[in-house]
Amino acid sequence: MKITVFDFGKDRSNEPLSQEIKSYFKESNKESEITIYDSIDTQIKDCIGCWSCWWKTPGRCALNDDASKLYKEYINSDEVVLLFNTENGFIDGKGKTFLDRLIQHYLPYIEIRDGESGHVKRYDRYPVINFYFEKSGLSHEEVKVIRNYLARAAYHYQSACKKFLYENDYLQIADLEYAEPIGEVLSKDVVERKPKGNWVIYNGSPRGNHSNSMLIIEKIIKGMKAQGVETIEVRNLINLKAHKMWAEKFGMGENHLFVFPLYVHAMPGSMMKFFEQLKPINNKEVHMAFFVQSGFPETSQSYYLRPYLELITKRLGVSFDGTIIKPSVEGIRIKPESVNKKFFDQMELLGQTYANKGIMSISLKKEYEKTEYLSKGEQFLFSIISLTGLTNYYWNLNLKKNGAYKKRFARPYAEDSSTK
Repeated sequence: MKITVFDFGKDRSNEPLSQEIKSYFKESNKESEITIYDSIDTQIKDCIGCWSCWWKTPGRCALNDDASKLYKEYINSDEVVLLFNTENGFIDGKGKTFLDRLIQHYLPYIEIRDGESGHVKRYDRYPVINFYFEKSGLSHEEVKVIRNYLARAAYHYQSACKKFLYENDYLQIADLEYAEPIGEVLSKDVVERKPKGNWVIYNGSPRGNHSNSMLIIEKIIKGMKAQGVETIEVRNLINLKAHKMWAEKFGMGENHLFVFPLYVHAMPGSMMKFFEQLKPINNKEVHMAFFVQSGFPETSQSYYLRPYLELITKRLGVSFDGTIIKPSVEGIRIKPESVNKKFFDQMELLGQTYANKGIMSISLKKEYEKTEYLSKGEQFLFSIISLTGLTNYYWNLNLKKNGAYKKRFARPYAEDSSTK
């Protein structure tokens, strides 16, 4: 049995735990091969959303860093242990980035599971995932959000899931059961106001100016300016070097709107790296709002993140202005203006509402959340269309453009694979 421990702690404080875990598995199976990787010595670049791992170098990330060795070890393990550091109530940016880039182990093609979209397996088998995160400093709600999120990530990656409990130098392991996300936490606190002060919009997309999020931001700004807002600063969170400065000045702005794509049921790792630098402000004149967009057609994909977005405002001591989740956004950059007109009009209206009333549009929120899950009819229609190959057309077209179509099912990290 091959077991690999990935320690994403920010220092070496997890070393005793890593050794305890090694001993735990050795007691169960003396023949176990156990390897421990300390991420402090490992460079893991943030996913940039280029999709090269799907249509240029199938199954292999285009980023050239130390992580390629980690992902090879991951896919060839029987079990993996992921030791996460937490910051501001969630797993930190480095751990989140590791989860983001696991997507290379899956195909771009879509299948439906329990009314939700998901990616098809690339490999025949995936390791059992064991999670651990330190709970000190976390509220009961934050612990539950992280636990549910990690279970959901394992479900997304089609792996069995367990959790390690380490208390009083005693190690236990238990199944981490897939659970429904907790509901909204602070939605009742969202009240209309007359906005004042500075406006800052954060683009959380790793694609920066060439992203769907930036297109959305442009329309929101148009709506805001129609309400008389003159100065709006846009910050691309892919600019990691500016995070510290922006975090230090966060309390100087009154209105902060975050627009970003969903990455593995949460924010991209690069965006979490900004969140983890924010310090408590304890000033209710500072406001935060969120717009989450995803390519999948159901809003349920974002429900494991939604409570955290509310909880971080509670942790920072600022006001929460609401969260809107918009599914089916992928592809708007290549669609004609006429197809996008309704959506872009909604984004302008969203900007007007936020600038005028100080809250995210409740009517728009309710409209989008009507598609929580795919209906039985939609699932049946997808199954029929998939038989024609049309559901894979976009991906196959780009695979062919990049000369990678014949390698689309490649398993480059499989030690015994003949499809490298």
